[in-house]
Amino acid sequence: MSEPILWQYNFSNFNEKARWALDFKSVAHVRRSLLPGLPRAMAFSLRGTLPVLDIDGERIADSSAIIAALERRFPQPALYPADPVERAAALEWEDFFDEHAGHEMRRAGFAEWLEDPGFVSALLSTGRGGATTAALRVALPGAMLYARRRYRIFPADVKRALADIATALDRIVAERAPSGYLVGEAFSVADLSAAALLFPLAWPAELQYEYPRPPHWRALQPLTEHPAVEWIRDMYRRHRGTRAEVRS
Repeated sequence: MSEPILWQYNFSNFNEKARWALDFKSVAHVRRSLLPGLPRAMAFSLRGTLPVLDIDGERIADSSAIIAALERRFPQPALYPADPVERAAALEWEDFFDEHAGHEMRRAGFAEWLEDPGFVSALLSTGRGGATTAALRVALPGAMLYARRRYRIFPADVKRALADIATALDRIVAERAPSGYLVGEAFSVADLSAAALLFPLAWPAELQYEYPRPPHWRALQPLTEHPAVEWIRDMYRRHRGTRAEVRS
């Protein structure tokens, strides 16, 4: 059987969540990194969004659905706790971060970065040559108009996003277990979701791509200094693991 294929934006926090799950479980896989706005990426976007995993003849969209499929096929090491109560709690955390942190991180980040087309072009073209970056910069104004509408990167929405991110960070600090994890005594989908979806606040050393560093923070600066951001870095140091991507 051929390796699973992960269709991704390599710069995206939701795609980082799926990558981390594949790596954590040591699932050998091929990555296909797409560029926003190009035909193949738009074809996926018309049916939803990335990441998308092709595995065993099935196409699975959405990072949470991908993790659920990996848990069924590769139960060890587990991301879902064995105890039913803890499993329910971990899945509640995952849903919370999906719906109240991941989208908000993307919205707030791009709201800050859109004023720096050079940085955004370099970020979106991570891992590609300078010619691609230059071409993206030319196409960026039209692409960002689309992104503003699709992801609601408008002042009122960004203000709510910042408040939601702060709430998520506060909740990590207030509700994590004595073990340091969000649920029980072991790393789970709850911790993975929180750390992956909020990684731009921490910029951990274990990131697998050489992203350009943000030239500045404005509204997000206080959040980068939140105590939970060091917890995110700790989750990366302890659990990001070995890259399971195979070249193809």
